[in-house]
Amino acid sequence: MRRLRVFGVATIVVLVVACSHERPLVPPTPTGATPLGGPSMEATPPPPPGWKLEPVIPKTQQQAQDTVIGYLKKTLAALGAGITLDASRYSGGGTVHPCKDVETGTPPMEFATNGDLTLPAGVDANTIVAKAGDIWKSWGWQVYERDGFYKPNRFGYAPDGYILQIIARYQPGYAPTLQAISPCFPADLPAERSPFPTILTG
Repeated sequence: MRRLRVFGVATIVVLVVACSHERPLVPPTPTGATPLGGPSMEATPPPPPGWKLEPVIPKTQQQAQDTVIGYLKKTLAALGAGITLDASRYSGGGTVHPCKDVETGTPPMEFATNGDLTLPAGVDANTIVAKAGDIWKSWGWQVYERDGFYKPNRFGYAPDGYILQIIARYQPGYAPTLQAISPCFPADLPAERSPFPTILTG
């Protein structure tokens, strides 16, 4: 009987953990994530000096989109002349969807984008991935390369809760994808927003 009770408690704990999808209060560092300049680590490393996660929750979907566009354009400008972001393969580029699962009620939402970088002739795609990570680090963001994705890749976590990620394509020679995600926001925020630009430049 004692074994049955222990097994039952263990089962409940596993189920509770498996059903939890809430965002952590600090950027997650999954097993295999590699902070730039350091070895593969399983625990979250110290953040950059002065870094503190204080999510800025958008008050409208338009505000979330505008903030994402601002970060993307700033990244493109820093990457260099002639580099653009093309969202034509991604049904408009910007989408709103639940950011976590809930058992009851309406889940909070997030605004996310995806696009393909267009690089000038002769520009090495892997170099651009590394450069993007260096750019985000220079802004004081936490930046990792993660296992489970095509490499090279960089995931950048801003103190305001926004995330940028640049990931190599599965075929060598193809330009990487550049994605952005907003912090979670209430589902009842005003949904009106302008069409997401198909082409972004710095």
